[in-house]
Amino acid sequence: MKPLVSIVIPVYKKEEFLERCMDSISGQTCQDYEVILVDDGSPDRSGELCDRFARKDPRILVIHQKNMGPGPARNRGVQEAKSEYILFVDADDGIAADYVEYMVSLIRRYQTPMAVVGGTCIWDGKEEVDFSRTYPVQKEELLNCSQALEKMCYGRAFGVAPWGKIYRKTLLEKHPYPPGLHEDLAATYKIIGDCEKIVAAKKQCYYYFQNADSIMTSAVEERHLRGLEIARKELEDLRAEHPEVIPAAEFRCGLKIIEYIPRILDKSPKSREIFRRLKAEMKPYLRGILRNREAGTVFKIRCIAVRCGYLPTRFVWKAVRWLKEKTGREGI
Repeated sequence: MKPLVSIVIPVYKKEEFLERCMDSISGQTCQDYEVILVDDGSPDRSGELCDRFARKDPRILVIHQKNMGPGPARNRGVQEAKSEYILFVDADDGIAADYVEYMVSLIRRYQTPMAVVGGTCIWDGKEEVDFSRTYPVQKEELLNCSQALEKMCYGRAFGVAPWGKIYRKTLLEKHPYPPGLHEDLAATYKIIGDCEKIVAAKKQCYYYFQNADSIMTSAVEERHLRGLEIARKELEDLRAEHPEVIPAAEFRCGLKIIEYIPRILDKSPKSREIFRRLKAEMKPYLRGILRNREAGTVFKIRCIAVRCGYLPTRFVWKAVRWLKEKTGREGI
């Protein structure tokens, strides 16, 4: 008999966090699921832990493969999934007790091929989460394709990450994740673009743990800059297929550039070299961003600073950090 939903978890060097993740899954109010753990050639004890979990629960399938990256690992999990619906959970994250039940209810009630919720960021080691606690729904919104793409590009309500979403399996089979970094940026807009409508909900039920080893907090290397190329490709595709969301897609390109900046402000020659590339990358999007009423004032100032140079950028980032600390507002 098919499970109601398949939970796919790519695993690579996560032995420290995997048990926490699996504990949050085992405590679900809906127990009609299967878990597919894809050990992506992890050099630590993650693979052994996966096998241990599988011995305790017949609903858990473990796949061991050579290291190919999170995209191919997710694709392999989708291939092996028995359910019509797929949930992705990162091995260092966790989900509230009603997460599976709620995500399935969204798909059923709104009759959509995809549903999304935003994630709640938790700084690992600084905050504790009670996964058994459930929170009320704050908002549910049925979106057409263009509305969903626009919200994704602006990062409002939800972003490009595979987690925090439930998908009809056929969507993921049609639009698999590519290998390499930023696989989510490359695939998510195509997946959403294939949906006539999706439902977006605001409810605290997925916990995204941020830690010192995160890609988004590590030093920038040349391979990380692949995100710039993907954002450009996204803009090209949306310009051709969904021209109504061009301003949002231009914003996404600018945002991708801005995301790199805090990681290259150490004054090193390498950082300055990378900055020069980011400065050039910003040029074609700046005019559109400045005309975009949906782009916030502080974001526009950041983009202008990047075009002005390295020292103005350092000054603006320090000023914004001071403002955040002064006001206690993160979303500045």
